[in-house]
Amino acid sequence: MDGLVRGLLTGPLPFRATAGNGALIGPFPMLLRFPEFSRPFLEWYLAVASRSVLPSRVREVAILTTGSRYRAAYEVYSHSRMAVAAELSDGVVAALAAGERPAELTPEEQVAHDLASCLYRGGAVPGVLYRAAIAAFGETGMAELVFLIAQYASISAILNAYDVPLPEED
Repeated sequence: MDGLVRGLLTGPLPFRATAGNGALIGPFPMLLRFPEFSRPFLEWYLAVASRSVLPSRVREVAILTTGSRYRAAYEVYSHSRMAVAAELSDGVVAALAAGERPAELTPEEQVAHDLASCLYRGGAVPGVLYRAAIAAFGETGMAELVFLIAQYASISAILNAYDVPLPEED
């Protein structure tokens, strides 16, 4: 299980996922602690990530919107850095992290933000938003976006349940 989790963290990451001693931080220790629950979750994550049709900026807008709604500190920390790496501006990232809807979002990014916000609030997605998501991303992209938001809502809940702290400063 350790190899599977560490395999998700390959390549240069713009955030810390390990402590100075090499131990995993963030949600990863909890995933290792409960492999009977995390293995299916990680398979679901990989299924969505490996078939992605959404632009990275759209994905990061949805993830940051979700993490900020749940006030999941590590999620906002790590994906703020991922969003900057995806070329979202510092101002847009700061606004998303603060739970706001930045005016500078592209139309597609606005749809991602609005869908993530709507799903967080609960209830059915309004028809106008559903149609906008289908128009922006197609049926597959809309499904990916919904599953992505659900995954990061789950990760945010795990982070909050175990009060996962931010990493120590470098």
